[in-house]
Parts: sequence; structure tokens; C-alpha cells
Amino acid sequence: MTDQWAAPAPAHPADPADLFIRLYDALPDHRFQGWQATDWHRDPAVRRRADEICETVLALGRLDPDLTEEIIEADGDRGRFAILLGLDAALAYASPYSPYHDAPALSGVLIQYLTEGRLNSDERDGALLPRCAFPGRPLGRRTKAEFFGVHRVPPAEWERIDHSVLPAVNDAHFNRDEPVTVGCAPVLETFDDVEIGFERRYDMTLYRLHPVDSDAVRKRIRTIVRRLDEAGARIAVMPEIALSDGLLEHWKEVAYDTAGRDRDQHPLRYIMLGSGPLGPGDPPPNRAVLIDRWTGEELLVQDKLSGFTLDQDQMRLWRLPGAPTSGTAEEHIQPGTRVSVLDMALGRLAILICEDLTRSIGWERELLACGVSHLLVPIFSKPILRYRWEQQGAERQIATLGSWVTVANSLVVGTVIPDDELPGPRYTALVAGPEGLERTSYSGTVQFAKAKTGDRLAVLDDTEALPTLLPGAPYDVWHSHWTG
Repeated sequence: MTDQWAAPAPAHPADPADLFIRLYDALPDHRFQGWQATDWHRDPAVRRRADEICETVLALGRLDPDLTEEIIEADGDRGRFAILLGLDAALAYASPYSPYHDAPALSGVLIQYLTEGRLNSDERDGALLPRCAFPGRPLGRRTKAEFFGVHRVPPAEWERIDHSVLPAVNDAHFNRDEPVTVGCAPVLETFDDVEIGFERRYDMTLYRLHPVDSDAVRKRIRTIVRRLDEAGARIAVMPEIALSDGLLEHWKEVAYDTAGRDRDQHPLRYIMLGSGPLGPGDPPPNRAVLIDRWTGEELLVQDKLSGFTLDQDQMRLWRLPGAPTSGTAEEHIQPGTRVSVLDMALGRLAILICEDLTRSIGWERELLACGVSHLLVPIFSKPILRYRWEQQGAERQIATLGSWVTVANSLVVGTVIPDDELPGPRYTALVAGPEGLERTSYSGTVQFAKAKTGDRLAVLDDTEALPTLLPGAPYDVWHSHWTG
């Protein structure tokens, strides 16, 4: 039996993150397809209303549903937009990536994000996430999402994302304005370090790749970790097919045994160990793992989403042992079905394994929706060359997502390809990202690096230094309605 005297539920939630989602979804996209939203954003009356909303939410931690209804009744979509700007400015104080802090009334929203991985309270609504990247193209007419310092992730995309937030106790500090040194090592040198097998199944040719778990490879791993510390790397990225169940445990042991709390002597904290066949499945996934060096904990795990099909020309060029002389061969793995994302002080991280960088249909909508700031890309391929698929894929993600992209390759395939069949400088790593905060051009910064042996670190041509990238952060220049 219902209480006929009970007060009706409010039309709008009071919680700022829940209210943002409700109003954002209700604001029609066509308002942003022309210049109407841009005009609203420049309107002094809208900005004043947004400032008032921001101050109220910062003081109370909520917005009275009656006030929300009053503004919408008076101004319609223009009023919704003004409230969204005000909520967005207030929610910047609940974002670990923003320069603002000291808003006790919003502590519940921040705790919600740190414990549940979203700012909003009901997972059925999808997610509202703090922004830490902005598309790396010239800032002209903004899309709906680009007006705000939070990401609205719809339920359909959120269901495919395994999102986690690294607890502060396990999170290293990264200054948003200081470059972060990245270390990449080939690990594998020749086909002696790789097991490759071809077989006929399902009326097609399949192949599997597996690293050889040898004393030589294990010795290289120990040397790599030492050199990463010596070179000042804070995060490291290893290549595809450099990981097995045994080598995963060896990496963890070496990383933990050599770790130290002295940042000057042991700056390396996070290692993306590359990828390989992990687990007992038949076939197993091609799985990449990012670990915390201090604890050995697996922070981010991603299965390759798309197997790579070798064609006849590639098998010939790569001199693959035991390859068929004609036709194609499909990578025999258990494809992944979900996208893993990790929030940490460096930014919002995701892993794409080789072929996945070029097949965006399986992940781009999800990563765009949640605003990934760093992509780690292990590959097993011919040497990295300028202007080829690795650079093209990285530059696309710079323009689309605003992501920093780190690509790491081994030396294996390059050792068998003569110079005349693959002319030009050869590299084992690529680090690319947005050129500047102002977003005045499509240009990104692209750093090519190379290593000569499996246990050497990839260094830049001119300086012999390691490449660098910047942490993710929603800089104030992107959101002029923010008030600090």
C-alpha cells in the first residue's frame, strides 16, 4: 500500500554528478551542431548563472532540485547548459587531475570516484569521469563533450569497459607540467627467442607465437630493469610476444627484488611487461600486463582484441620459420572482448596490442567516451619506420583522443630483413603525443628511438636520451568557464 500523502520524488537529483548526467543526456545534440552552444558559452548571463551554480555546489555539495527546475522552466536548453557549466566547474574540485582542491562539500563525490571508479552514484546510468585529455586538433567549433571537464560515458560503452582507479597508497606522484621518462627495450633479439608454429585447422592456416623462456632472456630482463633505473625511466613498455607465464613471474621477482624507495636511485615504478600467451586456454589470449614494481601487483591487464592475419608477402619478408609458401595465416588466440582502463596520477591508461592499434572499431568508441590519455602499444612486427602504420595510428589517436602513444617493438623480425628490402632508419620504439596545450594545429610530437640489443634501452637519435611524455591533466586553458 502506498502513502497517498508521500511527497513526490524530485524531478532532478541534487547530487551534482547525477544531475550532470541527467541534464547532459537531456540537452539535444543539435544545439551543438551549429554555433548555438558556442554563443551560449560566450553569453555573460550564462556565465554568471554558471558561476552562481558553481559557488552553490561548492558550498553545499548539492543543488536544490527546485532551483534546477526553476532555471529550466525559465530558460529551457539554455538554462540546462548554464547549469551544466556550473556543475562542471564545481566537479573540477572533485577531480584528481585538476589544479583545484579544498572543497569539503564535494568530498563524497571524490570518495565515490576513488572507491567506485565513477563520480556518479548509479552504475546503471553509465559513468561520469574526470577528464584528463583533450583532442589534439585545432580548437574550433566544439562537440558536445568538448565543452566540459568531465566525460559522460553512456551505459552501452561503460558495459564494455573494465575501469579501475589506482589507490593513492600505490600511486606514484607525477607533476602534470614535468616530462616523464619512458623506457622501452626489445627483450627479444632473434627467432631463436621465439617459438612459432603453423597448423591447418578450421580449413585455414593458423599460427602461434610464444617467447622462449631461456636463461639468456631472463638475464636480459634483469639487465633491462637495472638500466631502466640508471637511465631515469619512471615507466617502461616492453614489446609483444615477450611474455609467458614463467617470464611474467620472473619479471615480478626481478622488479620487486631490485626496487627501492629512493627515487633518485630507483625511479622506475611501473612496467608494462609486453604481451604473450598467458593462462591455460587453448588457444590462450595474447595478454598484456602492467605491474607495480613495488608490489608486483597486476594493475592493468588487456587481451588482444583482434588477431593478426599474415599474408604471403609478409611471411616472405619476415622469413618466418616453417611458414607456408602461399596463402595467409591467422593468429591463433582467444580474442579479448573488453577494454581495460586504469586511472592513476599519470593519467587514464589503456593498452592496445599491435593489430588493435589499426582496428579501432573494437575499442575507439569506448576509449573516446572515457577520454584515455595514454596508450601503451606492444607490437611484434618489422622495424618501426617513419611515416608508416605505427606513426599513422599514433597520430590518429593524438587528433581523436589527445592521447600519448608509446609503441614498443622487439628486434626479431628486423634481424632477417636485408637493408635493401626495408630501406631507411629502423627503430624499436615510438613515443608520440600532442604538441601543445593551445591546440592550434594538427601537429603532434613524434619521437623515434632504437636499441641495438635486446637488453639495451631505445634511445633518441640525436641525444642518446630516452623519450618522454607528459601526464594527463585538464588544463585550465581548455575550460574557460572554470574559476580557481
